[in-house]
Amino acid sequence: MRLVKLLFVSLACCVSGHVFASCASVAKMVAFEGQVSIKPSGKVLKTSPGALPRALCAGDEVHTFEGRALLNDGRYSVAIDKFSVAAFNGVGKTALDKGQALFEVRKSKAAAGVEIKTRLSVIGVKGTRFLVEDDKDSVSVVLDQGSVDIASTQGPVELYREKPVAQQSERDEFEDLVRKKAEAIAGEQAAFDQYKAQVEREFVDYVENLVLEAGKELVTTGRVAVERNISGESAKAMKSLIDWQGKQ
Repeated sequence: MRLVKLLFVSLACCVSGHVFASCASVAKMVAFEGQVSIKPSGKVLKTSPGALPRALCAGDEVHTFEGRALLNDGRYSVAIDKFSVAAFNGVGKTALDKGQALFEVRKSKAAAGVEIKTRLSVIGVKGTRFLVEDDKDSVSVVLDQGSVDIASTQGPVELYREKPVAQQSERDEFEDLVRKKAEAIAGEQAAFDQYKAQVEREFVDYVENLVLEAGKELVTTGRVAVERNISGESAKAMKSLIDWQGKQ
């Protein structure tokens, strides 16, 4: 009987050692609130974060539901918002698969290499703070500080830049056309839409790479990208995560 117990304990230790085998940590979860779980690399079932800080192995995913999570890998911090999925694929390598997250990279560590992937692009970071959002229809990169290199993963995209606020005469002309639109026949609709597009944004080029500067956001939908000043909605989302991160 004693021999059977010893064999059972030995087997349990081996199994436990296999399931909870240590790995080279690529990041650590340092704070979370609400419903948050971790899907270990190669596994199907998710687990709760448990005691903090919680080390992550390469390929681990963080899933937030009605919750948020804050992670750090020594080079940058990642504040993951509600209903998001982020994968940590290596030191300095994160992929946002769904939702939104705020990245803050230490300038002193950026040279070591930091890379963020989305469905449509790869972001190279030089020491900065920015928000990334994937809402299924589009992917947005909202840059608060510094600069980032953005490379398309789908080949060249049409790049547009929103034009500055129109002069008064241009606004009056546009508003006049808006009034006329209500009276226009179907054949004039295309001409109106074309004018409206020219007023709102200007085609730049077909590009695969660009540098985004502070105060701008890039919104990519399919094969079309629009660079513009940070919108009020994006600024609000970023501030919410910055404030939450500051309380952790």
